[in-house]
Amino acid sequence: MKEETRSDLSTPSTRQAIRRLLVESVIPLRKLFIGSLICMLAVAGFTAALAWSTKLIVNEVFVAANASAAIGVALLVIGVSLGKSLSQYVNSILSVQINRKVAIRYQKQVFRKFLFQNVQEFAGIAAPRHMAKVNLWGSACGQVVLALTNKFLTDILTLIALVGVMIWQDPVMSLVTAVLFPLIFFLVSNLTRRVRELSKAQAELAGNISTAGIEAISGIKTVKSYGLEEKSFARFSDAVAAMEKRLYAIARATSATVPLMELLGGICIGLFVIYASWQTLSQGKTPGEFTAFITAFLLAYQPAERITKTMVAVQRNLVHVEDMFAFLDQPDPNDSRGEGSLDDVAPSITFEDVSFEYDASSPALHGVQAAIKPGERVAIVGRSGAGKTTLVDLVQGFYPPTSGRILIGGVDINTIPEAELRRHVALISQDVFLFEGSLRDNIADGRADATPEEITDAADRAAVSGFAAQLEKGLDTPVGPNGTSLSGGQKQRVGIARALVKQAKVYIYDEATSALDGENERAIMKATLGRESDSTILFITHRPSTLEWVDRIMVMKDGKLVAFGAHEELVESSKAYRSLFNLAVEQQKKAKGRYGRILGFFQRNTG
Repeated sequence: MKEETRSDLSTPSTRQAIRRLLVESVIPLRKLFIGSLICMLAVAGFTAALAWSTKLIVNEVFVAANASAAIGVALLVIGVSLGKSLSQYVNSILSVQINRKVAIRYQKQVFRKFLFQNVQEFAGIAAPRHMAKVNLWGSACGQVVLALTNKFLTDILTLIALVGVMIWQDPVMSLVTAVLFPLIFFLVSNLTRRVRELSKAQAELAGNISTAGIEAISGIKTVKSYGLEEKSFARFSDAVAAMEKRLYAIARATSATVPLMELLGGICIGLFVIYASWQTLSQGKTPGEFTAFITAFLLAYQPAERITKTMVAVQRNLVHVEDMFAFLDQPDPNDSRGEGSLDDVAPSITFEDVSFEYDASSPALHGVQAAIKPGERVAIVGRSGAGKTTLVDLVQGFYPPTSGRILIGGVDINTIPEAELRRHVALISQDVFLFEGSLRDNIADGRADATPEEITDAADRAAVSGFAAQLEKGLDTPVGPNGTSLSGGQKQRVGIARALVKQAKVYIYDEATSALDGENERAIMKATLGRESDSTILFITHRPSTLEWVDRIMVMKDGKLVAFGAHEELVESSKAYRSLFNLAVEQQKKAKGRYGRILGFFQRNTG
């Protein structure tokens, strides 16, 4: 077996993970842990007292036939039982608090780490997989801390107290019983190693289930449109079956601990009956002493069994804890960035021999060289896959260039903290994402310190106020999850308003008006661009109507900048641009022709 697959906390990385988890959890929650420890000590003491009280019951009440002693012994047993029950209740309440606080603490840490990762870390990975890790890792941390500091410790203290009672009553038989513990330890160690191996892929399998389910539900229109119900169901069923198979394997390994403990317990009781008979008949031992011993032994069986189960559960969850710490310890992407600022620079954009590849087999940009003046409006055009979106993604710092530099105002954006860069660059995309909340909330997301007047002004300029006025709550109308209560055009207007309230130096319109008709597009562009004369604006567009608003046009083809200039110049000099422009105009004419024919049909048939 490879070193990394060993269990029983034997690897340095596992021990380090446990130490770190306990230190980071126990110190902030020390009051809860101290209260829990007091309860655990009380439970152990009361359990031992119950075992010892059976000696009094047998010797002082039944053997001595002393009826008056029965009341005192009964009150003692009731008092001890009450104390144990109260201690267990308080400890259970504290355990829930500890478990949830630890789980929530690490869920927040993992989620925050995800949020501040580079965009490339999310490429090709479905969102449910990330959320599955957030939930699974946080839950695993809570379970491990609870197991080691409460369940395990409670059972250890109880076991020690009961073993003390056993030794007090009969040291010889206690020694015989103790001989079996190494055998138990060996068997449980092998089981925990098996469970640890089986648990390694559990997070990925859980992510597969979430991905299959959420994708089918989120894309239900596509599923219905293409008749993909059976395919989606089969994909979900396969993911569930794979998880079920893994969980059954884990259950088989985990469940084996109980029969093993039962078998060893039976062996101990059998040996004890033979030994007790001999001691009673020939050595003069009292029945009460053996009753106390056997009671302590039987009571000790339960915590011993729970300890084995706890260690199996700890091993299963430690896999996820180690994965989580490995993720949290990854370098912060901002650590490699400088402390530059864009506050006092004019928003020129310079591409210095910029190349980029998502991986070695898929280069996306090749040697892009261009200079955009401050306040200039520039369109970026090209066929699908030409590199347009990749280029503006690099401007936003979503990915670092593979080679070359991008400068804003003469400052290399890789020397600027991400938060500083994001503050000065605003994106309005074709697929606007809106958060659950009101129209006002989503516009205010553009800038945390935006005033109510600035939010209203941005809503007016982006033509949000027009349709909001028709809603009962106006700008305070809820938009639903990802704006499901709005049309595509309304969502795009909210996205534009959100960008405008940011008051950025650079605006990027990525097909931002694609869901608007020509009249609304002109009105919004006129209202928004007229007030942003100092900002540099990049347009990714396929619509010829957008070109009237730009100063120059960048023509992309196969990841290369093949032409850069004004519309009139490019129509004459660039075959690639002329082809794109003519195609766009032709498509627009066809769309208008179809609209005209449909309108004429209705006019003729409606009198």
